[in-house]
Amino acid sequence: MPSTIVANMAVCDKTVKVTAEAREDGDIDIRIESNCSAVKHYAETLTKVTMDDIMNFQNSVINREDVRGNMSMICTAPIAVYQAAWMEAGMLSRNIYRKLGPCTLDVGRE
Repeated sequence: MPSTIVANMAVCDKTVKVTAEAREDGDIDIRIESNCSAVKHYAETLTKVTMDDIMNFQNSVINREDVRGNMSMICTAPIAVYQAAWMEAGMLSRNIYRKLGPCTLDVGRE
């Protein structure tokens, strides 16, 4: 069953929906939908990841500049890809996600 993560980017009022689906060869297909034009290139370019991509942050195709295109440095799309792929690989609990939702960032107040 495919794994889907929805991330709401409050600072720009955009949404990213990432669906990850395991393939028989061990790779993971990625589908990205967003109402953000800057994510369009990312969605067209990033259609598959490997286990190494989701385990090795520094060398991952998910973070490559030519794949990210002109997305903002703080865009949540790459993190949503990691979360969906981890869930699909069994590294993130579906039950916890259903209960708590995706990882979020909140503005701290002092």
